[in-house]
Order: sequence, then C-alpha cells, then structure tokens
Amino acid sequence: MLYAGIALAVVILIYYAATTFSTGDGESVADKITTQEGLLRRQRELLGYEEFHKKRIAEAENDLDRIQSRLLPGNNATVATTELQKILTDFAEQSGVVIQTRTPLQEKKVAESDSLTKISVRIGVDCMLDDLVEFMLAIKNYEKFLKIEEMLVNTVLQQRQMVIRRPLNMVVSGYISVPPPEPAAKNSEDAAQAASR
Repeated sequence: MLYAGIALAVVILIYYAATTFSTGDGESVADKITTQEGLLRRQRELLGYEEFHKKRIAEAENDLDRIQSRLLPGNNATVATTELQKILTDFAEQSGVVIQTRTPLQEKKVAESDSLTKISVRIGVDCMLDDLVEFMLAIKNYEKFLKIEEMLVNTVLQQRQMVIRRPLNMVVSGYISVPPPEPAAKNSEDAAQAASR
C-alpha cells in the first residue's frame, strides 16, 4: 500500500512538472526563455540604430530645406512666372542686355517628382557678346536654381561673313514646389460633410 501511494505521488509530481514547465505547444520553459532573450537582443540592436537613423533623418531634412531654398518663391505658376520675368529684367539691366520679347511658356510637372513644377520664359535679347556672357553668368550664379534650357542664334551670310541676327532667343527655367492634389476620396468625403451641414 505504501509503495502504491509513493508510485501515485511520483506520477502526480511528474504530471504536474510536465504541465507546469512546458507550454501548450510542447516548448519547454528553457526554450521559451532562449526565444525571449533572442527577441530582447534584436530589440536592443534596433534601439542601437535609433541614433543613426535620427541623424540620417536630420541630414535628409537639411538637404530638403537646402533644395527648397533654391526654388522660386510661392507655389503658384503665375506668380512664379512673374517673379522669373522680374529677375531676368533685373539681370538684363545690370549687364546691358535689352530684352525685346518675353513669352511665358506652359508650366510642366517634373516627371521624377510629385511636387516640382518647371516654370519657363522664352526671351529675345539684343546685346553685345560680352554683355550676353555677363547676363548668362548672372543667371547661372543666382541664388535660386535657374537654367538656360535652350538658346537659338540665327545667322545670315552678308558680304561673305556670318552675321548674328537679332534678337537672340533663349528659354530660361526655374522651379516651384506645388503640393500634390489631395486624394479624390477625401475631397468627396469633405463635400458630403459640407452638404450634410
């Protein structure tokens, strides 16, 4: 009877130990602890990269601010075109160039960007070559990003010499940032909410 009681107690202890120290899927407590240690180690490693990523984000924000500072002011194509024409007029006056014609061109979205739009003006100038070089250098060195997209020089043959016809035509471009349009779903929700009021 004593041996039967001891055997029963041992069986109960073994069953208790098996159910207490193992999870429902057969994983032992030691395996579970090892798994948790691995997860904690990986989380610690990820936290170690936090400063690196914060620094990269700060650098990216600084680059974005620097790029934004080189864009023409505002996010309206009409205002930016007027500003670009004013800048070109100022450069022309400073360098002795006479702008005879100016034609704003249709703005164009930049293919690689959601928000950049190119603003262009075609101008016809009359000037001496030295003045033209000074005018082009002023455009190139301006604090905002301006670009001479094209330059067309017409020549004619007079008395066996090539003569440059006036005006010289060029297209000068700058860029503005236009926020992307809001999703159509949100606009329709806003319209529905406004209508319900």
